[in-house]
Amino acid sequence: MRRLFLPLFYFVANTLSFGAAAASSALYAGILTFVFILYYSYAIKLPAMDELLIVVSAAAILTTVVHGAWFGVFHKLRFSGITRSMRNMNRGIVRGSTWFKIDIRQNLNADEYRLLHRQLCYLPRENAFMSVAMVLVIISAVTFYLIRWQNYPLINLIQVEVIALIAGFIHSGFTAVITELVTGEMRTRVKQIMYEKKVEFTEIALSTVRSKILFFILIMVATLFVSNFMVYYNVEFSVMIRFSVFAIFVAATMAYMLFSIVLQSLREIEATSKSIKEGKDAMLFPQALDDEFINVATGLNTATTTIRDYQHNLERKVEERTLELTQANDALHAKDKLIQMELDFASEIQKGIIPARIEEWNGLKFFGYYKPMEKVSGDYYDVFPTHGNRLGVLMADVSGHGVPAALITTMAKVAFARAAQNTHSPAQTFREVNDQLIDIVTTQDYLTAFYLTIDETHHFYFGNASHQHAKIIRAEDLSVESLDTDGLFVGAMLEASDSYGEKEARLFAGDRLFLYTDGLIEIRNKDDQEFGNQRFDALLVAAKDLPGDKAVPFIIDEVFRFAEGNKPNDDISILMIEVNREYSRFLQIAARAYQKIEQGDKQTGAKLLDEAIKLYGKNLLSLKTAGALNFDLGRVEVAERYFKAYADISRQNAEVFFYLSSIAILKKNFELAEEFAREAINLRSNYAVAFNNLSIACLNLGKFALARFAIEKALSFEPENDEMKKNAARLEEILNKNQ
Repeated sequence: MRRLFLPLFYFVANTLSFGAAAASSALYAGILTFVFILYYSYAIKLPAMDELLIVVSAAAILTTVVHGAWFGVFHKLRFSGITRSMRNMNRGIVRGSTWFKIDIRQNLNADEYRLLHRQLCYLPRENAFMSVAMVLVIISAVTFYLIRWQNYPLINLIQVEVIALIAGFIHSGFTAVITELVTGEMRTRVKQIMYEKKVEFTEIALSTVRSKILFFILIMVATLFVSNFMVYYNVEFSVMIRFSVFAIFVAATMAYMLFSIVLQSLREIEATSKSIKEGKDAMLFPQALDDEFINVATGLNTATTTIRDYQHNLERKVEERTLELTQANDALHAKDKLIQMELDFASEIQKGIIPARIEEWNGLKFFGYYKPMEKVSGDYYDVFPTHGNRLGVLMADVSGHGVPAALITTMAKVAFARAAQNTHSPAQTFREVNDQLIDIVTTQDYLTAFYLTIDETHHFYFGNASHQHAKIIRAEDLSVESLDTDGLFVGAMLEASDSYGEKEARLFAGDRLFLYTDGLIEIRNKDDQEFGNQRFDALLVAAKDLPGDKAVPFIIDEVFRFAEGNKPNDDISILMIEVNREYSRFLQIAARAYQKIEQGDKQTGAKLLDEAIKLYGKNLLSLKTAGALNFDLGRVEVAERYFKAYADISRQNAEVFFYLSSIAILKKNFELAEEFAREAINLRSNYAVAFNNLSIACLNLGKFALARFAIEKALSFEPENDEMKKNAARLEEILNKNQ
């Protein structure tokens, strides 16, 4: 039924106004009522029907104009309605993207939204009241005409008043129901907007389902009443049949509209209930104005709000529940469902501390795999920059499983990254982390770890704190080397700090280095056989011909194939480091370049570095060396290109920005020189030559106060530097001239 009225309703709303479209509901109801009453009047043979029809038509036209003006039919002429709320509604609802859509203005304030909602809720009742008022005006005009000019007998006047009573009842009822149907979508939309904008409002109910059913019953009673009148006046049987068919159509139409409202409300409740069941943040804003559906919506919205508040406070609840579970272990099984939900969140958080993808670094490619036995794990690996432009690679395994182990992995990640900034020594790093964890972790938990720091030439130092030996598969002869050092668990005891040792080794072209946890080699098959180190070494060799991105999946698949479906009894992690074969050629050429530079042959050294960088252009040491070498040779443009390539990869080298500022000074680009000098100083606060460059740039830019400050800082760090003294004297000379 809504599909029948809505297109025309929206078209009228866009053409005239929303109020006018609502008033048109009374017009539809009026036409239906007029046909009903006209048919009835002819059936009972009222005298002077033609004259009555003219009077009724004239009065109906007049009342229709008044009705339309009340509801804002002249909105386009800047007369948007009689009442303030009607004007607010017509101005707040605007034309949509097409003729058959309407929208609500988004820039209304809270009071305007509430007023619009209130007017939309009371619109069906107001339209019905106006319809009754118009019927009263029409019947008053008809009665005056009949008494004044027709001398109607009393019995006919009584018939006219009965007709008026029936007309008012049918007209107002149909008007209210049609208006409620066509304006329901807009009521829902304004409530959704207020909810999104956090505007508080109260649901308004105008009727009940029972009152609608009662109205339908009264329609049927009115139909029977009219039928009895026809019998009383001996109306022809064929006329009675035609009227009865029309009356049944009117009643059926009303019943269909009433049931449409009820069915629409039930569908809304069903959809909202389903969304709540699925865990969505669903709110019910019913189109109907019945008290029963408003109460159901209020209850569902209260339940949704409660669920949402619970979800928003879940982090706080996780901490509270975890503490309760620690203190009351005997209640663990009763709260298992809640724990699983909380662990899902913890698992997502823990995944964030394990690198999802590790970029290639100076010819080293990284491929990892991580599978926790439970939702949270005690395993983790990490790759991070360390002291001296080296790269730290860590594989760690916390004793135990579950939430405590996961928390310790988080603390260990922070502790290792912090300690690595101070030293590239694995042994010293283990000592600092051991001291930190003993201070923080008051339980008996500890971790094993294998840690190495590797430089740009793939020379590395490594240390082992009671972890699984690292494995190197040499590309040259496919031999397997196990790497191990002395060292006790980390975080177990202060005395362990004296046990940590370190060794050094180097990777060559095509070599592969594997770090892993014990869950990988301790997995068992159905015969209770352990996978073991021998099978693992053989498996690493078997994967030698596979590309790096396929080797680790192959190893994992073979391990689980051996397990024959048995679940692992520990977390599983593995990290493979593979040496890019092209990088080895780069290192060979770069080594020859450095040798030539040491021998004083800078021209050949520069040429060889150019060749090396073409093979591999991400090595920071070669970029910086090539830049400095070309700068010394007077190749400013080439030097600038290399230094900028370095800065694109890393902005942590003060010397690179010093050179860039020097080049900018040579090019007389003093704004850029100032910028680069400042960046160098930010990285090294006592960098005298960078302060000197800043002074030169500011002096040429006319920033004399800043230039004086910079040269004074430079001289405070290197008071005997002749060039800086000359710059200071030049600055004083310029300042004296400008005074």
